[in-house]
Amino acid sequence: MRTLQEVIALSSRIDHLEQIAEWIARETANQDTSVCQSATLITVLIDDIRTRLIDLVKSLEASVNDQKIQ
Repeated sequence: MRTLQEVIALSSRIDHLEQIAEWIARETANQDTSVCQSATLITVLIDDIRTRLIDLVKSLEASVNDQKIQ
């Protein structure tokens, strides 16, 4: 159960980072293109991290299920 709580906490932090990066991108779009592009890159990286975390959890679940079957 602790592992699930950790995954939920990570997901929450990822969501928070994404919201901040999106806000920075919006606020700097017409003022500082470098900062805006960096914030946009952060959102892309966050999507990648989220996808990798989901894939990792699915893989771990499959491993656990395979061990239960054997």
